[in-house]
Amino acid sequence: IVVSIATRTALCIIGVPGQSKTLSFQIVLQNLQGAQLSAKPFCKRLPAIDPFFCLGSKYTRSQDIAFIFERAIKREQQYEQNRMNTRCVVFLDEASLPDEKKMVLKVLHPYLDDCKVAFVAVANKAFDAANANRMICIYRSLPSKEDQKILAYGCLGLQLQQREENEDNSLDKIIYG
Repeated sequence: IVVSIATRTALCIIGVPGQSKTLSFQIVLQNLQGAQLSAKPFCKRLPAIDPFFCLGSKYTRSQDIAFIFERAIKREQQYEQNRMNTRCVVFLDEASLPDEKKMVLKVLHPYLDDCKVAFVAVANKAFDAANANRMICIYRSLPSKEDQKILAYGCLGLQLQQREENEDNSLDKIIYG
């Protein structure tokens, strides 16, 4: 997400609900606050983010998306004129919800062909080829049982070696039932 924003390369993260797609963007947003406000030295060197949010739904219209892009482009131009190290990013959440039959997302084509602002979308299913070919698509797969086990032990502050030493594996019973 950070690289796509810094380079204005359109990005779509695709996966089933609960995969922390939106959370990932929020974490980047919290960390990229510019040289003066970012806590980490790495983040201080990157531009601050000015997000423009669009929540997709079955009622979303092409005009709604275009309006958000135009506002972001105008603000980005102001930042450039004032030589501010800030990057505008359009964040389209639930990008797979707008009605495909109405071709609502076709409005993205000119904005993705000539990326004047960064664009990040999260979706539960893949875009059509016309949109997918204009961006980098990352597919989040479901975690394996082993990944889930590592996560559960990590959340509890335990090491996997402790699991192997524990003969009754009661935590495994909690995790897997």
